[in-house]
Amino acid sequence: MRVRLFLLIVLSLILTAPVATAETVAGLPLHIQKFDSGAIRVWIGDHISSTATVAFATEEGLVIIDTTGNPEVDGELRRVIARELARDDFKILINTHEHRDHTGGNSVYADCTIVGHELVEEGMKLNADRRQGIIDWFTNRIPELEGELAKLAEDDPEAERIREDLILKRLELKVAQAGGKSFPPTKTFSDRMVLNLGDTTFELYYIGGMHSASDIAIFVPEHGLLMTGDTMADVWLTNTPGCLASFIARPGVRHDFPLLLKNWNALLAKKDSIKTLLPGHWNGELTFAGFEARVKYIEALWTEANEAVVAGSSLQGLLTANLLDTRFPELSGSPGCSQGNNATTIGEMWITVSDQESAAEALYELIDKGTDEAAIRKIVAQRDSGSSSHFFLENQINVLGYRFLQGEKAEQAAAMFKINVELFPESWNVYDSLGEALFACGDRDAAVAAYEKSLQLNPESPTGKEMLERIRGDVSVN
Repeated sequence: MRVRLFLLIVLSLILTAPVATAETVAGLPLHIQKFDSGAIRVWIGDHISSTATVAFATEEGLVIIDTTGNPEVDGELRRVIARELARDDFKILINTHEHRDHTGGNSVYADCTIVGHELVEEGMKLNADRRQGIIDWFTNRIPELEGELAKLAEDDPEAERIREDLILKRLELKVAQAGGKSFPPTKTFSDRMVLNLGDTTFELYYIGGMHSASDIAIFVPEHGLLMTGDTMADVWLTNTPGCLASFIARPGVRHDFPLLLKNWNALLAKKDSIKTLLPGHWNGELTFAGFEARVKYIEALWTEANEAVVAGSSLQGLLTANLLDTRFPELSGSPGCSQGNNATTIGEMWITVSDQESAAEALYELIDKGTDEAAIRKIVAQRDSGSSSHFFLENQINVLGYRFLQGEKAEQAAAMFKINVELFPESWNVYDSLGEALFACGDRDAAVAAYEKSLQLNPESPTGKEMLERIRGDVSVN
């Protein structure tokens, strides 16, 4: 029996191990992972955080989970899937959420029924509205990467990562520049949906608010596969986790924590049927224990947030009682989990259960609109008010400052970070972020002062040391 069990384990590992073929797609290595007869996963690249597409062969046709967001790549992957599964009767495409790296290739499956949460289309429209900002960002970032690559030896491991990143970003820029018609889901749901494809069942569960407004999980019991989109991972296979980098209730994203927890717990109850959990990007892995720990963590925070409001407690009291290191040590340092993310998630719950609003969101909106300083000062002044209608979280303000920076709005980013420095003067990270924004604005002297203050508070900061060397060496990042 032991020999037989050993052979079964070895066979299982062989069947589920990713296979790097000699093929390439768009100049990037092609990977094919076979789970069992009729279920495969395909992606491109060895170093980049690309979306992984999962395909199932069913009695009623082929079912695809997610696109890479690039029609050129997805067209090639569609042909690979048809070849590997020895059929081309594509029936259904399911989007795990709205983001363009999962929906941007939907046009390749326009001949199929496209399934997703009812909020996917709204999210895709927002993506389209940000098109020029995306073009601008890639237009600036690509030369930066080319400059970084030029400084490295040909055989430097980092050089290969940058080469792959450049290929991907050039493809993404090409897609953004082309624009084109959007292909949102044609079949939607709000809570749960079951798709019966003869011999294969797809159970769809809404789990939105932890990565996008439209997140869903997909369980295929016949294969024992649970796909969790970009919501979480507890192992990173590369140093660039990308979309899997944060386990957080994102600011500005619609949340329905009771529905989220109801559906997560329904999936936990299927523990004995779940063999493998698959994040939406190939370079992250998720164990059932990691999944369960994250669900129970959100459940505990939600319960305590509600209890705090009933008891008349403050947000600060809730934050102090739920420090990640002491309250959830099993998650402290785990991929995607940090004290900053923890505080932001608690803040998003607080918005839902209390009568306070996020100062970070309010400040972001005012700065984005170019509102006069008096309105901004009015909100900042509430920090020391006992009856403030806003709450202040360092990490939230920082995250939204970087939203400005990523949108090529360096001056607005600097304004957000300056407020964060004023509110949290003992935090090294707020000075680090301010230095980055000031440097992007071209104010080198002020950037140096900010980085020096950051290093004074945290002498071990690698980014502070690196940036000071670059600025003082008059090395431009542009």
